[in-house]
Parts: sequence; structure tokens; C-alpha cells
Amino acid sequence: MREYDLVIVGGGASGILCAIEAKKQNIKNILIIEKDPMLGGMLSNGNYNIGGDNYITGIKYKEKLLEEIKKYDIDIYLNTMVLKIEDNNEVICTSSSRGIEKVKGRNIIIANGGKEKSRNVVSMVGDRSSGILTVGMSKKIFAMEKMIPGKNILIVGDATIYMIEEELKNSEINIVGILCDKGNKSKIEKMNLTNNVYEGYNIISINGSGRISNVIIEKEDDRKEINCDTLIFAYPMLSDGVVAMRSNIVLNPETTGPKVDQNYMTSRNNIYACGNGIYIHSTIYDIEKECKALIKNIK
Repeated sequence: MREYDLVIVGGGASGILCAIEAKKQNIKNILIIEKDPMLGGMLSNGNYNIGGDNYITGIKYKEKLLEEIKKYDIDIYLNTMVLKIEDNNEVICTSSSRGIEKVKGRNIIIANGGKEKSRNVVSMVGDRSSGILTVGMSKKIFAMEKMIPGKNILIVGDATIYMIEEELKNSEINIVGILCDKGNKSKIEKMNLTNNVYEGYNIISINGSGRISNVIIEKEDDRKEINCDTLIFAYPMLSDGVVAMRSNIVLNPETTGPKVDQNYMTSRNNIYACGNGIYIHSTIYDIEKECKALIKNIK
């Protein structure tokens, strides 16, 4: 079993930033474990601004990070899923090439980012039809050559529409409506995606045989039927606390990610967490500061 000074679970922005900063602080043996076939996480399809006032897209930021990480001797496991962290800081992971294995970390950082709310999270009733997607899955479909998620699309929620706004505007599709939170109608109307913005409405039923055909929405006593072939959930992101939960690490009920102290340590000694894995950050520069502070605490 290989042992490392630092094992980082997750190869998205925060995981890469922690690895680079750790090398700068002379932490020697470092391993990044990433479930996808490449580093970058959500940066990989991020053609939207992640820098707040200092505009930079996720794609451009990823290019910058990958260029920098090449300078350092850092072990990287791709296509590798972390199952749990055992009591002696042994990380159990699995991959198609190496099977199930253990690696040990003197220190461990959980940096597995955020996840999307889906229909299952909100317990929405109705038929189990195809054509029901998250923004993340829709973005992957848009990235495929000449592919679109659907022709007549209803969007539920307004928190993450910006992630696919460019694709929605540049594709031959019809946005039949957007269900937004109270107070957000004017913001959605400025996007010029559709004239049908339903403020404060909720879906009460999803209908379809094979593929979705319509949904029923309701606000107080007003009920409407909307025909569509695709439903996209654009709810706020949640922190991914699955690895922490499996590892008996205390979770923060407000964010669903691992709970950390002022030093970014979790409820288990020498296991830390940062980035969108502990709460969803506003900009990438907030994550940069956090990663530097975390590595300083470890050092």
C-alpha cells in the first residue's frame, strides 16, 4: 500500500489548487484521486464567468491550472472512485484498471465539489418519463456535436440557468417556460430566453408515456398545463457529502457537505475539506484563498 503526505479526493478546481499550493509549501508526496477521465471537474464545460468582477470562464481557468500543475511532480489517479476513508486514514478507492485498492494519507483533503438537485431530491410526483434532466447533464448533451437535450423545453428553477444560457440562445430550441422563485422574474426576463416566466409556480405532476409530454404547474388556485418534451432542473447546487458520510465524518445540514472548523478540518483528525464540497462559493477567487489557508494550516 502506497503512503502519501497528502491525498486529495477530487480533481476539480479546489483539488488542483490545493495540490499546487501544497507543492509550493514543500509538501512532498501528493496524490490526486479523480473519478472522471480528466482533471477539471465542472471547469471543463464552464463557458460562463466564474470570477465575479474579474471575468474569467471556467474553461480558461482550467487551462491556466493544468499548465501550472505540469510543473510539479504530483501523482494523479483518473477514472478512480473513492468509496470511503477508514479510521486509520486509509482511502479505499476503485478503478477499472487497478480494481479495489487502498492508499494511505498522512493528511487528506476532501475536495469533491458540488452536485445538482434532481427530481428525486424534491420528490416530484408523476410518470417516470425520459427527457428529465439537470443543467449539468443538459450541458454535456449540448457539448456533443449537433445534439440538443430537446426541442420544447421547460426549465424549473433559476439558480443555474446561466451555466447553459449561451447554449439555449444559440440552439434551435423552444423554451416553453421558466418556473422561477418569487422576486426573480425580472432577472429571468432580461435573459430573453422566453416570454413565459412563471413566478412562484410549482410543478404538481409530470406526465408522459416513454418521454415527457406535459407538466401541470400550480400557484395558489391557478393551475396550468404546459406541453413540453424536456424538463431541465436549474436548482441551486449542493455540496457533495457522500464520501464524508461514508467515512463517518459529521456533515453540515445547511450545506450537505462535511462540517469543518476554522482550520478546515473535519470531525476527524488530519482530514480536511474545502471548496464547493463544504459550501457553494460565489467566485473561484474565494476558493483560491480558502485552499491557500487550508494548506498553510496543514503545513
